[in-house]
Amino acid sequence: MKVTYITLDPLRYPRVKKIAHSLKKHQNIKFSVMIPKVRIIPRGGKVKRVIYAIVNYTMIVLQIFFTKSEIFWVANCPDILAIPLILRKKYYIFDYRSPWSLQVESEFSWKFLVRLTAALENLALKHAKVITLTTSKLITKVKSFKKPIFVIPNYPLKRFGSSFIPREKFRELCGCSEKDKVVLFVGKLTRVEGADLLPKIIEGTLKRRTDIVFWIVGDGPFYPSLKEFAERFPKNVKLFGWRPYEEIPSFIVAADVCIIPRHKSPYSDFYNEEGVHKLSEYMFFEKPIIACGIAKSKEYLLVDETKMIDSILNALNGVTFPSRRKTWEDYSEKKIYKMFNLIESNRI
Repeated sequence: MKVTYITLDPLRYPRVKKIAHSLKKHQNIKFSVMIPKVRIIPRGGKVKRVIYAIVNYTMIVLQIFFTKSEIFWVANCPDILAIPLILRKKYYIFDYRSPWSLQVESEFSWKFLVRLTAALENLALKHAKVITLTTSKLITKVKSFKKPIFVIPNYPLKRFGSSFIPREKFRELCGCSEKDKVVLFVGKLTRVEGADLLPKIIEGTLKRRTDIVFWIVGDGPFYPSLKEFAERFPKNVKLFGWRPYEEIPSFIVAADVCIIPRHKSPYSDFYNEEGVHKLSEYMFFEKPIIACGIAKSKEYLLVDETKMIDSILNALNGVTFPSRRKTWEDYSEKKIYKMFNLIESNRI
């Protein structure tokens, strides 16, 4: 059985490697990933980013039309990637990571675009043979479609922690000493990921304590403004941009506290450590985690946005509890095998 995974940017999407890791051990499956032949990185204002997105989506949709496979496993966000499979009447699994229309609403607030993405989202879910979820929190969004559903959390592979630069050495490479208190943010620099909240949090924290260094690892629309902000605090704010996935463990190991700052919204309860992979990566090294604007969990301290500064300072003083490690092999791999065994036996 040939299975092809499709997503907009597979080389920057760790979930692809995790799925490949599991399916390589499945004797009856030949797994491959479709690599987009054209990929433009969106930059600039909202209008420019929408134009870049249209170009990217158009090119990848055309490529999907000519890709051959028995089964497709397609990631949403954008849900438009399922359209050529619907038109070709192909068997596809829909990997529903998060509501695309909600992300668009949070980022752009353009009603026509929100309605369009919501319609595409419903269409993709309607025609899927199977739905996979990154988090159980999304079941309420898809159960009405009456499809087989498998929750496959985005936990890291066990080998995630097998290779990293020791804490002291990595801090030295980054220009920090062991005396510095490092607060880490990893993620896309978008409003959805709360990148716009970082300046206020950082500035407020540094007013109360000067031995803190904020590490920001990621790229996105807010990179230029954060770069300008970081220049005001050359000793306390380090902006690393996008880094290869293999480097992320070294950043986490060297950090004292990790943060997830997001805006509170009616959709916050869809996001927890099952689906937000950077959360479970922080957990892998049992780091104290401070979060706002997501779902409640025993694995991190969830606070109001206005309490982030106080909570970060408390965590640096050892008040906050550490998180617990959860891995892909222990929780997610078994679900994948169960799903494909059922597909092979024609039971779904």
